[in-house]
Amino acid sequence: MTWILLSILLQSVATACAKQAALTSLGGDWSAFVANPWFAGMLAALIAQTGTWIMALRRLPLSFAYPFMSLTFGLNLLSAWLIFNETIHYAHIAGILLIMTGVGRIARSRPS
Repeated sequence: MTWILLSILLQSVATACAKQAALTSLGGDWSAFVANPWFAGMLAALIAQTGTWIMALRRLPLSFAYPFMSLTFGLNLLSAWLIFNETIHYAHIAGILLIMTGVGRIARSRPS
């Protein structure tokens, strides 16, 4: 489970880095985005996330592990609010709670 949780965290970090790169890139072309240090951070997080995901899949069935990746929605929503000062609506929170309920049910059915 540790590998899955680390994978979720790294995926959310990559998303936040991508958003920051999009906001801080000078100019409107692709080269400005690629030259942004936040873009490099996004790539590093995605590479690390890929490694942690592979480690998780070595230990768990895909049908069990994959639904946990939906928890990135909650972390991304939290970072949108805390880091990027975006408005969060009750519908967002309700949706995330539904996702978390479903993932919680899957976690209780963990294969041996």
